[in-house]
Amino acid sequence: MLKYVIINLYKGDDIMAFSIDNSEKFRSGYASNMTLDAVLNTLESVPQFNISVERGYQIGAPSCEKQYKMDFKITFHNQNDEIWLVKSTSSIRSDRLYGVEYFAQNIKLHDPNIAKILVVIPNSVNDKEIRYKNNYREKINSDGFISFIDEIYTVSEFRNEVISFATSNLDQGICSNILGKDAEKYVEELLVDTNNSLLWNDYENNFKTTKSASFNEFCELLTAVGLEQRHERIISVKATRDIPKLSNGGYPKTDVSFVIQTENDLIERNVSIKHTDSKTVTIHEGDINDVITALEIDPISTLADALKAFQLYGSEKKLKEEKPHLHAVLHSELPKFNEKLTELFLFGVNSPLVNHKIQIADLILLINNFDVFDRDSYVSLYVKNYKDSGQFGTPFKWTYPSKKRGKKIQIKGFTGYKK
Repeated sequence: MLKYVIINLYKGDDIMAFSIDNSEKFRSGYASNMTLDAVLNTLESVPQFNISVERGYQIGAPSCEKQYKMDFKITFHNQNDEIWLVKSTSSIRSDRLYGVEYFAQNIKLHDPNIAKILVVIPNSVNDKEIRYKNNYREKINSDGFISFIDEIYTVSEFRNEVISFATSNLDQGICSNILGKDAEKYVEELLVDTNNSLLWNDYENNFKTTKSASFNEFCELLTAVGLEQRHERIISVKATRDIPKLSNGGYPKTDVSFVIQTENDLIERNVSIKHTDSKTVTIHEGDINDVITALEIDPISTLADALKAFQLYGSEKKLKEEKPHLHAVLHSELPKFNEKLTELFLFGVNSPLVNHKIQIADLILLINNFDVFDRDSYVSLYVKNYKDSGQFGTPFKWTYPSKKRGKKIQIKGFTGYKK
C-alpha cells in the first residue's frame, strides 16, 4: 500500500520532472568530477610537480566497511609525501557539505596521514553557488565554527594551490620557468575549451551539465577585448603559443596569440603572460643600441652617449663615479621616455628585433589574480605606480646580465606581487 501511495504522488508530468531532475543532477555531478579529473591528469603529467593522484579514496573503522570516501587523493612527493584529499561537487548547498563534513571528520579520525581535506567546485557554477562557497569558507575560517573541511575552492583556485605547494621547494629560477610555461599552456587551453564557448553563448541552458575549470578567466579575457556576454555570440576561437622568435633568436613579448570569430566581428589579440611570486623580474636584455633605436633617440646625442656609457659601466653607481655629467643626463632625460620605455620593455613596441606583428603584445595578463589589461591602460598604470621606485626616474631597475658587463643591459620590472 505504501508503494502505491508514493507512486501516485508523482504520477504524470510530476514523475517525469522528478526523473529529469535526478538525471540532470547526476550529469552535473559527473561532469564536475570529470572536469577536476582532467585538471589533475594535466598536473600529474608535469614531472617537476612530482605528484601522484589516486581516484576513489576510502577508509573505515577497524574491521568495518570502508564507508568514508573522497574522490581524489593527491600525494606531494617533493613535500615529504604530504597527502590531500579532494571532494568534487557541483553544489555547495549546506546539506551536501554537512555530508562531506561527516566523512571528513571520520577520515581524519582513522587516517592520521591526511594533511588536508578540500572541496572543489567548477568555475562555471552560478553566482548563488559562489556566494554559498564564500559564506561557508568564512565559517571554516571563523573561531565559532568547527569544520573538518580545510578549504573550499573553485577548480582554478585549487589548481593554483596545488601548483604553488608542489613547486614550493624548487629553485626560484627553475620554478619561474615551470610556472611561466604552465601559465601559457593554461591560457591557450582555456581559450579553445569548447565548454567555455558554450557557456558564454547560452549560460542559462548549459551551466547545469556543462562544466568548466576556467570559465570566469575566459570571461575576463573576452571582456578585456570588448566582448559582452549575452550580446556577442562566439562562432570560433583559435589560440596558439607558437610565436616566431625575434630576429636575434630571442623570445618575443607575446606568449599566446588568439583569434575570436563572433557573429559580428573578428578579434585578434596577442597577450603577454606574467606568472611570478617575485617583486621584480627581468623583462629585457640586449644591446643598448636597440633601446636607442626603439626610442628614436638621435644616435649622436648626449642622451645616446649616456645610455652607451651606462652599458659600458653596468651600474648607476659606477656611471656616477666615472661620468657624473652623463649620469645627470639620464636622470633629467630618461623620465621623458617612461611611457615608451614601458611599451618597449613590456610589450615589444617599436623594437628593431621584431619581424612579425604577432610578436608585439596588445594585452598583459597577471595570472596570479588573473588581471587582464590592454596595453594603453597598463602602461599608464605601471608608470604611475612605479616611476618613483626604479632608477634614473624610470619605473625600472637598470643593470647588466651576468658576465656581460659592457656588452648588454638588463632591465628589471616591478610585478606588484604581494604574499
